[in-house]
Amino acid sequence: MSYKIGLLLSMIFVAMFFLFGADLISIQSVFSSLDAKSSNISYLISRTGIIDDNFKNRIETMYNVTFNCDENLSPTFGEEIIYSISTSYQPMIISKGEMIISISRMTVVGFYG
Repeated sequence: MSYKIGLLLSMIFVAMFFLFGADLISIQSVFSSLDAKSSNISYLISRTGIIDDNFKNRIETMYNVTFNCDENLSPTFGEEIIYSISTSYQPMIISKGEMIISISRMTVVGFYG
């Protein structure tokens, strides 16, 4: 009889362990998606060289991220621009609240490669 109770209690821990693993895999997936989006955003910044409110709104709607950068209306050729993008994730078991996953990247104006 006691082994049945032990089995039921251990199954709860096994289920929590699998949900924790699924959360970690989902967070890694969101991070990889942000990394891919940052490559595209870096290319757009280096091509246009202008970061104004219109550009920020276009990036946020096109890639479904929150774009944070100092406003740089007319950067010069070769100037480094540092920006960060973030998105939210609702975990299953790691946290009760929403998690913000953010990455910061740097791009050079006029360098397309």
